Amino acid sequence: MKNRALIIILAVALAICGSAGVFLYVRSADARAIAGQQAITVLVAKERIPAGTTAESVMKLVDKQQMPKSSVPANVLSELDTSIVDLVTSSEIAEGQLVTKALFTEAASLAKGISIPDGMIAVTVPTEAWQRAGGLIQKGSKVAVFDTFTVMDGKGNTPSGDGLSKQYERNQSTRLLLTGLEVLSVVGEKQAAEDGDVGKAIVTVAVKQADAERLIHGQQTGTLYFALLGGKSEVTPGNGVDNRSLFGN
Repeated sequence: MKNRALIIILAVALAICGSAGVFLYVRSADARAIAGQQAITVLVAKERIPAGTTAESVMKLVDKQQMPKSSVPANVLSELDTSIVDLVTSSEIAEGQLVTKALFTEAASLAKGISIPDGMIAVTVPTEAWQRAGGLIQKGSKVAVFDTFTVMDGKGNTPSGDGLSKQYERNQSTRLLLTGLEVLSVVGEKQAAEDGDVGKAIVTVAVKQADAERLIHGQQTGTLYFALLGGKSEVTPGNGVDNRSLFGN
């Protein structure tokens, strides 16, 4: 019995030693692998970080980890960089996500979680559900904008300026106004319904000044429709259609 107990004790001891040896080998192998690939310190979010969080506050919500330099983006942060000290996060940072300089923006360009791209401005257009692809358009969508308007003198493609007339003797035209716009936010039907505007939504897009002028003018003189773009959508400017050419006449 004593011999049997001794054998069992020795077996357990060998197993423990073997496991420890494997652990130490793997750990040293990982260290050698990282060392061979030039390890760098990176910042990783240890919890969800909301949009609009200051860079200084972000530092309290991250962990420092060692990773191979070749496996991380060039603009990854390893500490609080002086170039971002006065900035805030432009969007939510997920738990476990690497923290990079690209995730920060000026506080002035952020409103209610919206980050306005450099050189652009945000323009808002009120819409009905049928004017925004039945509610499929969301924040981050790419859209084309079509304008339907009453034609001046009943011919050509110049808006009359008096809105979309429903008089049968007046001619209307529909044309592509803008395309490739990024949607910054959509205040949807649920939020709008709380204000009594069932079916309405506010669509905010990022545009250059010239496109903002066209978008605003089109909204004032006609009716705008937002079309959702896919990765392979083909949209090109043209003369559009009017009452006379609708059926190819």
